[in-house]
Parts: sequence; C-alpha cells; structure tokens
Amino acid sequence: MSANGPILLNQHQFFVVTLTAKGLLGLLQVMIAAALSLGVTQDLPQFAQWLVQNELTEDPSDFLASHILTWAQMLPASDTSFYTVYFAAHGTLHLVVVAALLGGARWAHHAAIIVLSAFVVYQIFEWFSVGGAMLIVLTAIDLLVIYLTVQERRA
Repeated sequence: MSANGPILLNQHQFFVVTLTAKGLLGLLQVMIAAALSLGVTQDLPQFAQWLVQNELTEDPSDFLASHILTWAQMLPASDTSFYTVYFAAHGTLHLVVVAALLGGARWAHHAAIIVLSAFVVYQIFEWFSVGGAMLIVLTAIDLLVIYLTVQERRA
C-alpha cells in the first residue's frame, strides 16, 4: 500500500507480471526436467528428510515438513522419462512464448493462445484420467494467461 491507498496495476502491467511469473514457472520446469534427467529423484527422499529433520524434531506433526516428506516419497524413482519430456517441453514452450510476448513479436499472441489452449486441453484430459490439484492450478494459470493475452492483443 502506498500513502495514497493500494497500488493497483493496470491491465498491461498485470499481463507483464503474469507473463513474468509464467516465465519463471517455465524456467523451473526446465530445471526440473534437467534434474530428472540427472536422476535426482533417487536422492530426493533422503534430501527431503535431511531438509526437514530439525523441524520434525521440534514438532513431529508439522504440516509443511510432513507434506514435503510425503511429496518427495510420491515421486517415481524409476522411469521418469515421461516427466522429463513433459517438463522440458512444457517449460521450453512457455519460455519461448513468454519471451516472444514480452519481446513484442507479432506472431506471439496467436502462438501463445494456441500453445496454451493445447496445454489446457491436455491437462484437462490428464486431470480426468489421473486427477491432481496441481493440474487444476496449472490449467487455471494457463486460462488466465490466455484471457490476458486476448485482452492485450485487443488493446
């Protein structure tokens, strides 16, 4: 909040902030793909245990620490090729689209809408087959970026 009230972003600023967050998510996905290709999922449960052991010593029922352990143990330790390819493709496409949109490429608005719509359709089908709250979150973010992209293109 500023001295004159809350700081409000106009639609273009919100678009840029959302794209920046989407770009950071894409970068994180590419990093996850790289980590998966290096085989870190085998070591993740031990790393998670090391990371939260002090907190669990103080409070054995700590919500965040216990969920970190649960999530680390849910990751597949064997065949991660699907996840590696998915995260690499998803992250790279998002980075390219975000860079093109922020760089002002003329084709970027249409490409972003097409690419993100394809991911929305895929994520919805995937959600119906395997479920998962993260797919809903990713789909909601993609829908928001599609909406903002359409609005930005009209402006």
